[in-house]
Amino acid sequence: MPIDVSNKAKCFGCGACTHVCTQGTIKMVSDSEGFLYPQIDTALCTQCEMCVSACPAYESPSGEKGQAFALRCNDEALLYQSTSGGAFSLLSRKILDEGGLVFGAAFDDSFNVVHKGSEDISDMRKSKYVQSDMTKAYSEVKEALNQNKKVLFSGTPCQCHALLKTVAEHRENLVTVSVVCRGVSSPGLWKQYVSFLEKDGKLKAFCFRDKRSNNSGHTVSYSTDKGETAVTMDKDPFSMMYLKCLTLRPSCYSCPYTKTDLPSDITIGDFWGIEKIYPDFNDGKGVSLVIARTKKGKELLKSCENDAKILPCPADMEMQSALKESAPKSILRMLVFKEFAASGIESVLKKFGGLR
Repeated sequence: MPIDVSNKAKCFGCGACTHVCTQGTIKMVSDSEGFLYPQIDTALCTQCEMCVSACPAYESPSGEKGQAFALRCNDEALLYQSTSGGAFSLLSRKILDEGGLVFGAAFDDSFNVVHKGSEDISDMRKSKYVQSDMTKAYSEVKEALNQNKKVLFSGTPCQCHALLKTVAEHRENLVTVSVVCRGVSSPGLWKQYVSFLEKDGKLKAFCFRDKRSNNSGHTVSYSTDKGETAVTMDKDPFSMMYLKCLTLRPSCYSCPYTKTDLPSDITIGDFWGIEKIYPDFNDGKGVSLVIARTKKGKELLKSCENDAKILPCPADMEMQSALKESAPKSILRMLVFKEFAASGIESVLKKFGGLR
């Protein structure tokens, strides 16, 4: 039997099933909420169950708990360009210095969030609180590994797990870096928000975590043909709804990856609560939480010691909530997407995003 596509609360939308299906039986299709789900052409299905073997939802994620560290890069310019302490950039540089490739989430020319591979990581920096399209990433990662290139893949924990389940060969050259994830927003909702912003002219740039105010990146900025806007996250309608967990994929509310023992080599994220452990780091410029699990992960982190201040954290430290529990779900979430399907983004922003 092929994968069960009937329960949306179990699907992560990773697209691994489409990649492994040799018959072209499975396609990713947007639903009314704007999320991509696999759609199976049963007439073409050969019952090979390759999709089942690749689907991370059929396997409980597990790995070492690892050692936690606080990291801040020494380069102030790079620190400003990063969401937190610059861990992604430093880890990526080491792979690139060895002739490798880095894969991460970036905006395309239309501000869709896509996973891409490149030697230039500038547009992969900064958080994108929208589900990324993994369609091309699987084959491109495999191609790079088959060429004996080192690859760093950064994504949500479910995306890292899905990639590991589809890569059989040359894993020794692959380093998976999962980001601490509170959930991903609807690509369809985001696409309409981009269109809404473009009522003031063509969107040129968008940043969910701008550091200009030294407030740990709690500023949203964007620019259009008519100029630049910068507001705190709770004043940006899309970000405010995300912070309230109203725009997330259904499976994010019962996420099996809210723990520290994950399959990825490394986990990175914001180090909330750093003031309780290393008060000198608490200046609003950002600090990375880094959890190194595997030998590969620990060696890669160690190679960054000359470029950053890296301090060990106590084993009993209080981890941020996204590493302990799934995002909370309220009835407002259902109302948001009901309104979205019926009336579109502007009505949603006015009723749930504080738009005036």
